[in-house]
Amino acid sequence: MQIPIKRRRTAERAAAGIALLLMFGPPAAAQDAKPLILQEMSWTDVADYLKSSDMVIIPIGSTEQHGPHMPLGTDFYEATGMSEMISARTGVLVAPVLMAGYSVYHSGFPGSLSLKPETLEQVLFETAEMLIKYGFRRFMFFNYHGGNNTPQANVIHRINHNTPAVAVAIGVGSAIQRGGVSYAPFDNHAGIGETSLMLFFKPELVRMDRIEKPKMKLTPEMQQILELSKEHPDLMRIFSSLRAVPAETGKGGASHELSSNGIWTTGDPADATREIGEKDANRMVGHAVRFIQAWKKVNASRKTPVE
Repeated sequence: MQIPIKRRRTAERAAAGIALLLMFGPPAAAQDAKPLILQEMSWTDVADYLKSSDMVIIPIGSTEQHGPHMPLGTDFYEATGMSEMISARTGVLVAPVLMAGYSVYHSGFPGSLSLKPETLEQVLFETAEMLIKYGFRRFMFFNYHGGNNTPQANVIHRINHNTPAVAVAIGVGSAIQRGGVSYAPFDNHAGIGETSLMLFFKPELVRMDRIEKPKMKLTPEMQQILELSKEHPDLMRIFSSLRAVPAETGKGGASHELSSNGIWTTGDPADATREIGEKDANRMVGHAVRFIQAWKKVNASRKTPVE
């Protein structure tokens, strides 16, 4: 059967398009844009950006041990990596400020750095004050280290109550991050989930050949809480208060007291995959992107800083 000329030409154009797609990939408009990073911009770039947006994302991570198989900068890479993904999809500028957080309970393993909570809070607040001076008014903090939660909450409160700007948390543990996935009964630090994220963001820094399943050393109190929490989930609030605390507290919750090698999981980090990491990153980034898209629809005018 002879194919009509019009249909044949349509098929030929479609085939040509597929061939170009295979050769060169999708058109630029179909891809995420390049993220906007403050340190990579000139002052004129920032001035131009402020003509159309007053939003900024500040990632917060840490420099701390993540077992023998992952770099000390894991939390920093994860926080900035997801912030940059958000920037690429929303056009919001990212301003990394610090590579260290509050991590004193990891100091039993060499290389871990820690700032006092009040120091971390003050640096973030003074950074916000400078950005407010230039015209930024909407601040989003993307935290990816639990030890930073309290300083983050404090600096957000100070921004909201002492400046014309508005600040919110959009990272892990924030109200917009829902539906997290657990890959083991306890998989909290450098385990399956976090190793998977690093296989997605910085695979060249992950040493899978060094992975050893940790020997977890939970205190009898922690073990009892874990067991009872199956019927009384709220008891996990107590568990959270016993772990990730300095050794000087006597609670047995410092990193070297909890784990033989710094990894906190009852699972096996060797089960980590890049695909798991990509899925988790896209889930968290997606929540933040939808929030930002909604916030962009809100028109607000706060031009005069509070002295």
